[in-house]
Amino acid sequence: MTLTITDTHITADDCPNVAELRGRRWIVTGYPGRTFDRNQAITAMLLAGLLAQRPFSEDRTELLAATWRAELGITEADGPHTPTATEEPADRPDEQRSDRASSLTVTWGAASSAKTTTAPQDPATSKSNEVHTS
Repeated sequence: MTLTITDTHITADDCPNVAELRGRRWIVTGYPGRTFDRNQAITAMLLAGLLAQRPFSEDRTELLAATWRAELGITEADGPHTPTATEEPADRPDEQRSDRASSLTVTWGAASSAKTTTAPQDPATSKSNEVHTS
């Protein structure tokens, strides 16, 4: 599964759910009445992709789904649901957006139940979290 994450949108290549920043909170299709912070929106999109793709055995898929739902503080009844045509955001963002794009690729390893993520970094625009002492 590949998530495309920008400053204002998150899309997945294998599920119809879309996340969009509205003010300071994220709206994710398939989770009606819920708003998320950015990290929760990414988790919500990963959960939607997991359930759309079901790359593992049923028990392993359900374990991951239960873990991510607990992280989000939701139940199975809360979502994700298949987005409807009238649900906000109404469609995937167009390609003429001006926000900064970054691609997050999630790789599912057969030997690990954890997700591994990689995100390309541009050294010219990346902020360093290093602390220098003298």
